[in-house]
Amino acid sequence: MTIKAVLFDFDGVIANTLTYHVQAWQQVFTDHGAIILPEDVCMLEGQLAEDIGRQLAVQKGLALDEKMLQEMVQRKRAIYNQITQAMVYPASRKLIELLKKNAIRIALVTGAIRQNIEPVTGKEFLTNFDAIITGNDVANTKPHPEPYLTAAQKLSVQPNECLVIENAPLGIRAAKLAGMYCVALKTTIKDETQLQEADMIFEDIAEVPIEKLLF
Repeated sequence: MTIKAVLFDFDGVIANTLTYHVQAWQQVFTDHGAIILPEDVCMLEGQLAEDIGRQLAVQKGLALDEKMLQEMVQRKRAIYNQITQAMVYPASRKLIELLKKNAIRIALVTGAIRQNIEPVTGKEFLTNFDAIITGNDVANTKPHPEPYLTAAQKLSVQPNECLVIENAPLGIRAAKLAGMYCVALKTTIKDETQLQEADMIFEDIAEVPIEKLLF
C-alpha cells in the first residue's frame, strides 16, 4: 500500500463537535415533541444538516414541509454556534504536523459547512490542508463517494493512494466506495459492528499507527 495523501473527516475526527451538534438537534426537535438520541445523529453524520434534519423528521414521524425544515436547520445552526465549546483534538494537531513535515498531502472532507468549522479551528489551522471539501462543495454528500473522489482529484492523487480517517458509518462507506483505505475511530460510536466496513478500527486518532501505514 502506497499512501500519498491522508483525508480527514471533521466532526469527531479533527474536533470534538458531535456533543454540541446533538444538543442543538435535540433542542429544535423538542419543539416538535420528538426525542433525539445521540446515536440518531451519529448514524447520520457526514451529510448536510438539511439531509440530517429531513431524515430525523422521517424517523420520528414528523411531517415537515421544506420551509419548516429550512427554519429548523437555521435554528439548529444558530444554537450550535451559541453553545459549542468544541476544540481540535491535540492528537489531530500532532498528526497533521507529522504529515506536513513528511510532505504527505492532506485534505479535510466533511459534510459540515465552513461556517461551523472555522469557529472551532480558526482560519490559520485550516491553512494546513491542501484541499477542503465541505458539504456545499459537492452535489452528493456522504455516503456517496463524490466528496472523497473530489478531494483525491484536488490533491492530484489516485483514490487507492489515499488513507481516510473517519468516525461515522456513512463516511466509512463513502471512503470505501471511493476505493480508499479507511481507518475508523470510536470517538462517537463505540459499537464496532457499526464501523465494520472500515479496514482498521481504533479508539481515537492517537492510536492510529500512522508511521506503519505510511512510512
